[in-house]
Amino acid sequence: MHARNDTRSLGVIPAHRFSTPAGQVDFPGDPTRQAALDHLWNTNLSGFVAQAITGNPWTSTNTSDQTWYYDPTTTSTASAGYQQITWSPLPGRITYYFPQLASTFDLYSLADTGKDTQGNTFGQITTNPCDPTGAPMEAYGPYGPRGWQDEYCEWSIERNSDGKIVRIDYTCENPEYFNSVWLIDPSAVLAIYQSALGKPQIQLADLYLKDAAGKAVIDPSSGRPAYDPLNKWNNGPISTSTGGGAMHLTSTPNTIQTEMGLASGATTPRPCGNTNPKTLICCAQYGQVGRNSDPNIGAAVNAVVNTTTGLSPAKATLANPPGLYIQTPDFAAYQYTTPDGTDASTFWTMTRGTTSLTDSFGRTLPGTFVLHATFMVPASLGYTISDIQIGGVPIQYASQVSATFLMQIVAQAIPQGSPPAQQPCAGSPSVNEAQPLQLFHREVFTAMYAHKYATVVGVTARLASNSTMIAPWLTPGQTATMVLVLTGVDPRKPPSIGLGDGVTVVAGEMFPVEYAIPGNSYPSKSYAMHLTVTVSENAEPGVRGCYATNPGQSPSAPMPSLLNIVAGSTGAAT
Repeated sequence: MHARNDTRSLGVIPAHRFSTPAGQVDFPGDPTRQAALDHLWNTNLSGFVAQAITGNPWTSTNTSDQTWYYDPTTTSTASAGYQQITWSPLPGRITYYFPQLASTFDLYSLADTGKDTQGNTFGQITTNPCDPTGAPMEAYGPYGPRGWQDEYCEWSIERNSDGKIVRIDYTCENPEYFNSVWLIDPSAVLAIYQSALGKPQIQLADLYLKDAAGKAVIDPSSGRPAYDPLNKWNNGPISTSTGGGAMHLTSTPNTIQTEMGLASGATTPRPCGNTNPKTLICCAQYGQVGRNSDPNIGAAVNAVVNTTTGLSPAKATLANPPGLYIQTPDFAAYQYTTPDGTDASTFWTMTRGTTSLTDSFGRTLPGTFVLHATFMVPASLGYTISDIQIGGVPIQYASQVSATFLMQIVAQAIPQGSPPAQQPCAGSPSVNEAQPLQLFHREVFTAMYAHKYATVVGVTARLASNSTMIAPWLTPGQTATMVLVLTGVDPRKPPSIGLGDGVTVVAGEMFPVEYAIPGNSYPSKSYAMHLTVTVSENAEPGVRGCYATNPGQSPSAPMPSLLNIVAGSTGAAT
């Protein structure tokens, strides 16, 4: 495997700070900005862990206070061990819902483009795979330019004028990281795009979030244009010289915050046990049935916590640095053959990531930590990817290559004396309390929610579904107009909202909205409330949770880390 930009091969992961994905350094030679990014990333990841442990005490039973999931940066991990969890990047739900596909090529074509070899897209599927009897049907999702690629790996394909594949880009980079780098310095994000995608023609303005008039939307967090995660260069499965490409994940459930929530939810023992991943995922209510990833990850994490073999019973977490990582294709077992006998593995290049990571105790984490890879034949050889065969079959689809490698997460486990108490299945009886879901600066929410786009399955989606749970910034003394998205509320009786000491909140209009809350596969109906938020001059910097309390109810747990109060220099570019 060739490696490029392998800045921390065999690097040591810090013990008391979340490292960037694969230990990536994206401000080489600029320690000030790199330190600012390291601090911001640690803040964001710590917030996601807090959200994962909190779970959902507002609208569901038996899904909260998940303390057998832990923060590895605040917990002693001297006795911890590691477990590699792998799965195929091919979208498992395609064959789960459509087992009678006419050919394997139909699967490959659907996985690549959202259409089969005859140009037909997905059929409808049940809205309740755990109990499909009598359940209504809906369009196959997740929705988005490549939403069906929902196994935490997405790819784009470049073809020449003869229709032959000349380049495939694979990515498992999470959108939260790109939003974090953007907050520190957008020019670094531009450099990543240009280098990883091999497209120096990409311009900074191409990456801006724009309003309906095409004007850049200013993000009050940074005072600069906001980032568009579905910009023209990270949009869809087709890559050309004028648009398209796979820079980071875009399918709505493909986020690191969601992956942490899934792993946290899987730490609770359930009466069904963990031998049947579908039964467990339906009981615990995390992820999606039929995926290669979610059921497999959940059952593996649950087994670590709930059994008495190996390291178990044990508290569990995603190993630092948390992330989804591409493994090297098995070029030998799958019999890659080339026209001139060149070893096909030489065409696989790791453009971002690292080959190995070691923790602060000298323990090597299992697997490789590839974030972005390309498969491309040098033009000097005179042939293309489509002239290579896998098992005697010419490569017509990127999915043929996808079928030869695995994805991974790494679980870290700390042995305990006995497993946690078993909990009933989630969700019964129901709970009906106000649940804060997501907080935005109003300008950003308005632009993202107004931006609609068509999808291959005929459903119109909203860009707000591709937002992230990164807490917006305010500074002491600042007043801002914001939008809080909630569920479990009655618009005729608005809830009271709190963001902690030193922060004053004045609630305004509340109105219905429908989009996929970050990490969800499908849009859901909720409410958005306009807020005027004022931070006092003496407010303590740091992340704040959000309280939402319906009239007549006692205050419930806050949703952690929805606002970040920052003071002084952030390291952001001016």
